[in-house]
Amino acid sequence: MPRPIIMTDEMKTQALTDFASLLNNVKMSDGKLNYSHSFNYENSKAVVLLTPEAYRKTVALLTEFPSEVAWHGTVSRSGEHEFTIEDVFVYPQEVTGSTVNTDQQEYSKWLYSLDDEVFSKIRMQGHSHVNMGVSPSSVDDRHRQQILEQLEQDMFYIFQIWNKSLSVHTLIYDMSRNVLYEDKDVEVKLLIEDGMDEFLAEAKQKVQTRTAVKNTKKPSKQVQLELDDDWEEYGYPFSHCNIRDPFYVGGERCKF
Repeated sequence: MPRPIIMTDEMKTQALTDFASLLNNVKMSDGKLNYSHSFNYENSKAVVLLTPEAYRKTVALLTEFPSEVAWHGTVSRSGEHEFTIEDVFVYPQEVTGSTVNTDQQEYSKWLYSLDDEVFSKIRMQGHSHVNMGVSPSSVDDRHRQQILEQLEQDMFYIFQIWNKSLSVHTLIYDMSRNVLYEDKDVEVKLLIEDGMDEFLAEAKQKVQTRTAVKNTKKPSKQVQLELDDDWEEYGYPFSHCNIRDPFYVGGERCKF
């Protein structure tokens, strides 16, 4: 579920009330007191759209680099809970198979070389995990915390981790709405180009999914004998069908 980033006065009051209640009933076996409280929002989900250009560049980076690689993205808010990644830019970096390091001086020089419009829209950092899973590492978590400390009240920032199978982990800090979205709270979609809606609608009319129907009827002894005798020769994968006539058995059509 989406979570708050900053505690509101209402949340502070609730936490204090819960903690006071805990103190009234706590029994400590080792002289230590541990307390935690989770805050969640319900019925809220974010959408991240990638333009065709941003998606093509992301896939190109994932397929062409055998090592990790990182990039920034220009992002605009396109709805109350919707963000569009418009373009992708690779910044100066040194990489290994599993790490990305940045020379701060070179990075700053690159960042300030961008024109004002692009600079103001850099609101996304992505990187690859190559052939590994996309769960964030401890280094990723520290980097996110550093970025969070720099965000102002009206800002947002998106983090993504991709791998070569195109699995993606997404985290969004939406400061202006005080919401943290992560993974299942986020739907990542490709921004459909003109004409693609019609193409997909037509394709869906032509593509049907066949549902396998399991036949629980036990085959006759003769059918089973024929299966045992002729399996290697014919190779029909129908354990309930007559091997010499795989579409009919006992006067009934086989189901598969």
